[in-house]
Amino acid sequence: MMENGKTVSRWRFALKSAGWHLLISLSVAGLAALLVFKVWYPYPYAELTGGLSLYQLVVAVDIVCGPLLTLILSSPKKTGRARIVDFSLTGAIQLAALAYGLHSVSLARPVIEAFEKDRINIVTAAEVAVEDLHKAPEGLQSLSWFGIRRVGLKEPDTADEQNKTLDLSMQGIEPSMRPDRWLPYSRQETDKIRKAMKPLKKLADARKIAVADILKQADISEDKDWYFLPFTGSRQKDWIVVLDAQGNVRGYAPIDGFIAD
Repeated sequence: MMENGKTVSRWRFALKSAGWHLLISLSVAGLAALLVFKVWYPYPYAELTGGLSLYQLVVAVDIVCGPLLTLILSSPKKTGRARIVDFSLTGAIQLAALAYGLHSVSLARPVIEAFEKDRINIVTAAEVAVEDLHKAPEGLQSLSWFGIRRVGLKEPDTADEQNKTLDLSMQGIEPSMRPDRWLPYSRQETDKIRKAMKPLKKLADARKIAVADILKQADISEDKDWYFLPFTGSRQKDWIVVLDAQGNVRGYAPIDGFIAD
């Protein structure tokens, strides 16, 4: 192969090919990011469930793997057909790795949000007892691929149910992870939240920070009475959800919301 009348060195050719491959890989990673962070992990769920670090690992491996293979395999001495075969095989390996990585990311996607006693808890797809999905109410018998569902939770009817719930919680299986405890979200859940939520000033005093600083972190500018509840997942407990007087979610902030009464 000739360029400007001179033979192109193997490494210069390989670096150029790898560079183009890197641009293509970054474009694909950008499209994947739209799916992950706009659909599966809207803010702040990536931080709560670990989705951000998992996606970064998947993309880092994928972006390195494809261009690196191209750098190793590319040579100006190969025929056009051989280069197409090389690029096709590399692309297939890279897409397979990306598909597997996105599958792993999808298993960690948040699917359920429920109020539990003194907090709002987030549950990922991997944490749901999928074998019990048929026990959930109609409309909740499958896990959503497009957004997080808010559900209510059924209170134990008997002492045996109460003991079972306690035992499972001790094992790390919270009621919000059990489809047989789910209920369609209703006004009753909002009433429970309003009874449990605490004034934001109480948290500010306990953490020795200004209410205005918390509101700034939550991207809230309105001056009114605000409330909060801890906002938790199995991997992260140091967030709060900011609520208005009606119990509507208005923002989130990375602050430990568990304080003494």
